[in-house]
Amino acid sequence: MYNFLVSSSPVLIGYKAVFGKPGPKDDPPPVLPSIIFFGTCLTITRFLWEHFVLIPNGWQTATVDKERECLGGLVALTHSSLLLGPLLGLLMTHPTMKPSARFADSPASWNYNAKTLISFTTSYMFQDAFWMLYYATDTSKSPFPAPTPDNVMFLLHHLATVLYMSSCRYIEAGHYSAMWLMWLGEVTNPVHNSYLLLEYAEVSHPGPNITMLLYYFSKAFAVSYGVLRIFIGPAAGLYIVYDLLLTPAGRKNVGLVLGIIWAVLIEEVLKGSFYYAFDVAIKAW
Repeated sequence: MYNFLVSSSPVLIGYKAVFGKPGPKDDPPPVLPSIIFFGTCLTITRFLWEHFVLIPNGWQTATVDKERECLGGLVALTHSSLLLGPLLGLLMTHPTMKPSARFADSPASWNYNAKTLISFTTSYMFQDAFWMLYYATDTSKSPFPAPTPDNVMFLLHHLATVLYMSSCRYIEAGHYSAMWLMWLGEVTNPVHNSYLLLEYAEVSHPGPNITMLLYYFSKAFAVSYGVLRIFIGPAAGLYIVYDLLLTPAGRKNVGLVLGIIWAVLIEEVLKGSFYYAFDVAIKAW
């Protein structure tokens, strides 16, 4: 089943259709072309959602800020929906399942798929940050972006994520920990963004069905996000930090200094989502 999740992935199938399948040595996918390719695909996806779904159905009649949030939510929903299946398949078929594992510990074909998915998520972070900054810029007042406090939080999250994933690629180790953090971070995304989209729909297309769906999705999001971010996420983070800093293999494969940097990044991201989980629960109940 897990191998099927990987082999049937539209992300991996589409990437290999454009760039070709790995060669005899399963050469790793190029970093920059991969990021440009997926960034372009996600930007096209954004355009399609806006001009073939939102505008034709009158969603642009609500506030501009809400429309932009809705559009960002649809792209995020697309990214997470395409990512979660093959990512879980790779996580469950890794030969060692150690957070500090090296790429050399796994088959070349597994590594190729893993690096492709890491590039996919890196591209998403870049394009989401770009549009966030683009919309925050008011050129009539200043040529410089002025993001809101919420945007700053998301931008710092994206920066931490990109730094973590990029350093994994650079040192050829620790990617398994990054992939678990990616999965845990994205698994509630479909429910989260469905909830946000329903909030927007209640304004632009009010009705009893939307209100009912919003009620149930708010509860589902509060429960799933709370369980992941208050219990499972911190436990996974502690195990990863333990493996990175307190085991000989972790210190050898990743290095003590980089391991400490990763531990700080994990702690800061988990701390932010921990408090947000309580806000979501209070709002839902």
